[in-house]
Amino acid sequence: MIALREFFFINRSLVLFIYGLTFFVMGLSIFLQSRRHSRLRLARDLYWLAAFGILHGIYEWGALFIPIQRSYLSKTFIDVLQSLQVVILVLSFICLLMFGAVTLDQRHHRLKKIVIIVSAVWGIGFVLGLYLEPSIDRWHLHANIFARYLLALPGSLIAAYGIRYQVQTSVEPLKMGHIYQTLRVAGVALVAYALLAGLIVPPAPFFPASLLNYSLFENALGIPVQVFRTLSGLIMAVTIIRALEIFEIELDRLIELMEIERIQAAERERIGQEIHDGAVQGVYSAALIIESIAPLLETSSEAARRLQQAQSVLSAVNMDLRSYMTSLRVESPADPLIPSMRKLITDPRFQGLLSIELDYEFEPVLKPMQIHHILAIVQECLSNTLRHARARNSRVSLKRAVNAVCICVEDDGRGFVFQNVMAGYGLRSMRDRARLIGGELSVESSQGKGTRIILNLPEEKFS
Repeated sequence: MIALREFFFINRSLVLFIYGLTFFVMGLSIFLQSRRHSRLRLARDLYWLAAFGILHGIYEWGALFIPIQRSYLSKTFIDVLQSLQVVILVLSFICLLMFGAVTLDQRHHRLKKIVIIVSAVWGIGFVLGLYLEPSIDRWHLHANIFARYLLALPGSLIAAYGIRYQVQTSVEPLKMGHIYQTLRVAGVALVAYALLAGLIVPPAPFFPASLLNYSLFENALGIPVQVFRTLSGLIMAVTIIRALEIFEIELDRLIELMEIERIQAAERERIGQEIHDGAVQGVYSAALIIESIAPLLETSSEAARRLQQAQSVLSAVNMDLRSYMTSLRVESPADPLIPSMRKLITDPRFQGLLSIELDYEFEPVLKPMQIHHILAIVQECLSNTLRHARARNSRVSLKRAVNAVCICVEDDGRGFVFQNVMAGYGLRSMRDRARLIGGELSVESSQGKGTRIILNLPEEKFS
């Protein structure tokens, strides 16, 4: 163990460089990876974790390079650099705290305010310490220690809890086991970092810094605590980036499956309609012709008997065709519109990818087929929001207009210039469905201001 301790003492500069490099690369990699659009809420909040990694890496490099400057820079300038280094350390921990706060925003919406208050308390103590501490070096030491106790320890634990919460609410409903396990490992790495960076601090003459500190840790294990922090940072970087990559692949497959289901449903309806308009009508016409011939023949003749057989066969074919139409038709919802809408917006395909709000003023009385077409239009709107809009929030509202009901689906996505976009299959399908139930569909959108799709259904078309 003595040889191991001497090895790390001799290579302390290398350890600090690798430590800083690991966190800097972690932050930069997460930042670049999370800039790719991801529908996962956690992925959109990762910029705080990326900022933590980059700032923390810069801080550790400061611990390596600032002492080198002592030979040719004045002590005043060195003190300023070390003060700036402490500020960078604190900013990195605040980013870590804020990452945990934003991931838990839906559950604990006041957490961000608490982070601001704790940060302000530390800042006040930092300024007061400049006047109360007998030396600037001791001021830097105490500022470092209390930054770890007040910011790093709770920040890492809250961030770990935030990842766990996002995994349970956003990832688990999507049945993506690989991401679930990978992000759980990232949470464990954050807990380990909380203990290594929030409890193991530089030695100081007060509890618990006098007991749990760098010297005691290195004497016990023979390895500096920075090495274990480096490993935890490396695990965080690999697991989170890997989770984002897997998520993009599996989510693309999920959306592709949704598109296939939509196309299949539309194709079944088209075939059913063609059977009704073509084959069924043809068989019915043939049966009428045969029925008109029957009175012209003698009842006991062979021709009449054969004609009766033909009528029976046509009747059986007609029943089979109608059975095929029923099996092709998408089952209409048994529930009224509002309960059916609630089921739709809580579908795992949307839950966690979009924050969907349902707002309604009344429950319209509609036929099952009308409910079916309205739900299909809303589902198509939400699917398009997932595929194209890059939105975080969507709202489905149902309100009473003048002699009509107004159903509106809007999002806060990037929008588009409607005149410059050709109407795709989905928009044509929604308009066809609106016409089938006697309604009118309109689209409002502009670049960077989201999209709003409105279905107006006149009251005389109800029930």
